[in-house]
Amino acid sequence: MATPQPSPKSYGIVLFPQFEVLDAAGPLEILNMLAFLSQNDEMKLSVIAQTLDPVNPGPIAPATLSANFNGQQHYLPTHTFDTAPPLDVLIVPGGRGTRASDETLKPLLGFLRTTYHGREGVKPLQYIFSICTGSLLLAKAGILTGHRATSNKKAWDLVTRSPESGQTHWVAKARWVVSGNVWTTSGVSAGIDGMVALVGEVYGEETAGKVCDAVEHSRVRDAGDDPFAEMNGCRDVLPVG
Repeated sequence: MATPQPSPKSYGIVLFPQFEVLDAAGPLEILNMLAFLSQNDEMKLSVIAQTLDPVNPGPIAPATLSANFNGQQHYLPTHTFDTAPPLDVLIVPGGRGTRASDETLKPLLGFLRTTYHGREGVKPLQYIFSICTGSLLLAKAGILTGHRATSNKKAWDLVTRSPESGQTHWVAKARWVVSGNVWTTSGVSAGIDGMVALVGEVYGEETAGKVCDAVEHSRVRDAGDDPFAEMNGCRDVLPVG
C-alpha cells in the first residue's frame, strides 16, 4: 500500500502578463477560506512571476493600457522564477498571455517544467493545477505528455491543435480532469469547482463542504457536468499515434 502524502503546505501561483484574473482569484479564495476555517498556519502562498514588477492582466505595452479596464489592474509578485521556494502545489491560470510567442514564454515554461519535476535539492510537486488555457502552458512545458486533460471550451481548438498537445488525451465534456497529480480545469469559473474537488480529496469532503458554504458557492460535484463542450461543438482529441 502506498504511503499517504502529507497535506500540502507550500502553495504557489504563477502570474504572467494578460493572465485571467478569476482563474487566479477563484482557486485562491477557496484556499483562503480553507486556511481560515481550519486555522492552518502552516499553509503558505508564493505569488511567482518572472520579475517582481507588478503583473498586468490587460494588454501588453505599448498598447494603451488606460483604455482597457483590466489594463488598469496590477498584481504584485512575492517571488521570481529564480527565488521561488520549494512548493507542494502550483496553480497555473490561463488568459490571453498563454498565446504569447514561444520566446516570450520560454522562462515561464522552464519554471513550470523544473518545478513540476523537481530539481537538485528540490522535490517534485505533489500537485500541479491549471485553469482554462493554463493547460496550454502545461502542454508546452511537456507536463501533459501521456496525461488526460481539459481546457476552456471557447479555446478548444487553439489548445488541442497546438503541436505540443499531441501526446495528450483532451477530454471535451469535463469541468475538470484528474490525471495522476495533474489537475486541469475548464474555463475560468471551473477553477473554483476543481479546487473544491482537490480540497475534498486532500482535506476531506466535510471540509470542502464547509468551504463552499462559507463562500456561498453552489458546487458542481460531477467532473463531467459540462454543458459548454456541446455548446461550443467540442469533441475529445486523442493522442497522436
